[in-house]
Amino acid sequence: MGEKKATTAKSKSSGLIAQVRAVWLFFTRLPFPLDFRPGAKKTAPPPLGSAARFFPLAGLVIGGLGALALWLGAKAGLHPMAASTLGLAVVALASGAMHEDGLADVADGFGGGSNKTRKLEIMRDSSIGTYGALALVLVTLLKIGALGGAPGPGYAAAIFVAAHVLSRGGLALMMVAMKPARRDGLGKKAGTPTREDAVISAIIATLIAVLILGIGPGIAAAALAGLGIAGVGWLSKRHIKGITGDVLGAAQQVAEVLVFLGAVVVLSRTAF
Repeated sequence: MGEKKATTAKSKSSGLIAQVRAVWLFFTRLPFPLDFRPGAKKTAPPPLGSAARFFPLAGLVIGGLGALALWLGAKAGLHPMAASTLGLAVVALASGAMHEDGLADVADGFGGGSNKTRKLEIMRDSSIGTYGALALVLVTLLKIGALGGAPGPGYAAAIFVAAHVLSRGGLALMMVAMKPARRDGLGKKAGTPTREDAVISAIIATLIAVLILGIGPGIAAAALAGLGIAGVGWLSKRHIKGITGDVLGAAQQVAEVLVFLGAVVVLSRTAF
């Protein structure tokens, strides 16, 4: 009986590690730390959807690295906007700028396509068009301007982490609520999370934001992230009748920038 329980516990532990690894390898370009253990086997990760409750972890890692770079840059004497740019650069390196790529593809597809088929074709094109370039420039400027206007580097770093956690933690709800727009591609291959895991992901992300920003600002930030994700979901349903990996990336970017803007406004009013 004891051996059976030990085997079951080990199996559950291995399953959780595999899920964490799937999220880590998908959302970041960083090597998974446990892959360096002696005797570690690098097996194919499970479908991303099955690991949805760990989405906030990816935001915590990526956002934490960016926030650290921002804070160190500010302490070194960089202008707040330069420090913010440094933080965003570290995030782009750590994540491979995958969500930014999704935003650009969605902007090009939704802006330039005349029907669902054409929109999806444009979104699959690796080249960037006018709409995509403009979307990236505007979103990046909004991020830099918002973080640069935070009451101080500590506040900016806190907002940075909260935004990345919330913008990823809410993606599972979109994956549950909407169907893939294609029969192939990431939106299909990732699988659909369970409703329970999607809700848990959103709750964990909200709790982390509340711990970092405080109850009022944290809940406001969570609401803004949800609004951004829901807004992109509404547009996606209207344009292509579903979601793709690019749509998820665009949703993350919109949610992130809304949290940046909203949290800076709230914290600026309560910091003094």
